[in-house]
Amino acid sequence: MDLPANVSLLLLQLTLYRQQELSHTGKDLKLDDLLVEPVVDESILTKFSTHRLVKLYVPELRGLQLRTLRVLVNDLFKKGLPDKSLPVTVVTLANHYYFVRVTELEQEEIPNLKGELAKVLAPLKSTTI
Repeated sequence: MDLPANVSLLLLQLTLYRQQELSHTGKDLKLDDLLVEPVVDESILTKFSTHRLVKLYVPELRGLQLRTLRVLVNDLFKKGLPDKSLPVTVVTLANHYYFVRVTELEQEEIPNLKGELAKVLAPLKSTTI
């Protein structure tokens, strides 16, 4: 399933936070290893499936099962990065999707919002003296 960039970024952020938590609590869990092979558990599932961004952009994922969430994370890792010389980790993937989202905002969403705002404000401009 192709997730919107902002939803992919959210999933990666939640995954990163969880890996940091796990690395601080477990003696055997090292953050460097978890960033390459993240543990996807119920904690991430709950935070992701109840997040308002998911409700707004991909409401069909609200009843997500853990197995499906693991597949989504695995798919992000399989897609990898445009720059094949970089290692694929939770952090590098999050950086990539952050850049994609900023580009979407700059090139699509902000210009669209400006256009809509101009339409709404146009009648007001013509009536003011």
